[in-house]
Amino acid sequence: MEDNSDRNQGEGETENNNYNELNSKNKEILKRSEEMLTSTVLEKEGKNWDEKQNDKQTMIDELLSKVNVLEKERNDMKTDGDKAEEERKAIKKERDAVREERDAMKEEIKLIIKENEVTSEENDALKEERDVITKERDAIKEEKDLITKEKDVAIEENDALKEERKVISKERDVLKIDNETIKSENNALDTKYTALTSTLRDEIDCPVCLEVPTCGPVPVCPNGHVCSKCKDSHCPTCRVKLFNGKSLLAVKVIENIQHACRNEDCGKFFPLEEYKLHLTSCLHRTVNCPSPNKFCSRKMSLSKVYDHILEDCQGSWNNIRNTNMMFNDGKSPKYLGFPSILKVSRKGLALKWNDQIFYLNNEKAPDYSVFSLELFGTALECKDYVVSITVHRTNDEDMKGKVQRFTGEPLPIDIEQVMRKKNGLMVGTNQMESLTVNDEKKDLRIGITLDIKKQ
Repeated sequence: MEDNSDRNQGEGETENNNYNELNSKNKEILKRSEEMLTSTVLEKEGKNWDEKQNDKQTMIDELLSKVNVLEKERNDMKTDGDKAEEERKAIKKERDAVREERDAMKEEIKLIIKENEVTSEENDALKEERDVITKERDAIKEEKDLITKEKDVAIEENDALKEERKVISKERDVLKIDNETIKSENNALDTKYTALTSTLRDEIDCPVCLEVPTCGPVPVCPNGHVCSKCKDSHCPTCRVKLFNGKSLLAVKVIENIQHACRNEDCGKFFPLEEYKLHLTSCLHRTVNCPSPNKFCSRKMSLSKVYDHILEDCQGSWNNIRNTNMMFNDGKSPKYLGFPSILKVSRKGLALKWNDQIFYLNNEKAPDYSVFSLELFGTALECKDYVVSITVHRTNDEDMKGKVQRFTGEPLPIDIEQVMRKKNGLMVGTNQMESLTVNDEKKDLRIGITLDIKKQ
């Protein structure tokens, strides 16, 4: 743009120079005419005055005519110069418009170039995307061909499976008939076996204690009556004198028949070895109520103990209104506030955790207090749990002060009360006094925190 501006300025200066040169020429012509007039006058001084005057007038007229012509030419040149200036201005204006249009076209060209570059990049991206799509399409086509082949293979395999299924169906029908035959035969054998074992069980069943012996030797009277539990000087059945006779047949029968669980509500049958194990873990075995004997000493089936505790046990806190719901929310660790056992044993509490039932006992021994947690299970099942019993002041739930703590396995429900008082957390009388707090009702109370974990 600067080059165009300089070019326009140079053209204007050229036109001005031409106009000035024309004026200079006109001035030179006038000057030359005056000189010629003067020289002519001097040459003709010798002529007469009239001639001189006429000649002079003629010369003046000629000079004026020339001057007029020159003036006209100058005016024409000036007019032409004005026109040229106007044309120059118009050309300049048009040139400026063309320049602006050219600049706009340059910007548009730059924009088009940028758009072309973007379009080129987009085209490259589209090309790459098209290549990817082409590859994916080829892969899909290959996969489709593979699926078609697999489908054909699957159809063939399916046809083969149908044929095989027909064969299997026929074999199954045959096996079903055989199975029904075998089942019928097994039922007949079971009936015979049950009748036989029942007969054998009746033969060795004592009519006095109504129990079948589970181990030998088995005493026998001369008339063949057997009983190891009711043995006396005379047979409890026929009252004949007993000697030292032993029944080897009875021992063989005992070892090979199914023994009925003697616990009420069970009634299951087991081989002898399984029967002995079952008696220690039967859910219906007879156990003592886990509360202290001074409150409740009932014996009952293990399956009924929890309901007994919730409903009518006088040695448990659970049957008090809302107590069971409050304590059996399944949370652990759990804080409990209990009356102190400085002088006497207190009621216990049944707790549920992960569908297992535990029972907390607070009992008084001669020189100490004992806190224990029983599991409603066997000693073997107790090995699956670790319990922590912490006794502390009721105003020290964070257990940052004095505490007494026990960590170990819970006790089995079958444990006797005497043994229960020798296991668990044993706290001496002086230590219990330091942990006991008088509450607002002037009752002596302690805090107990339980934590139960499965190993």
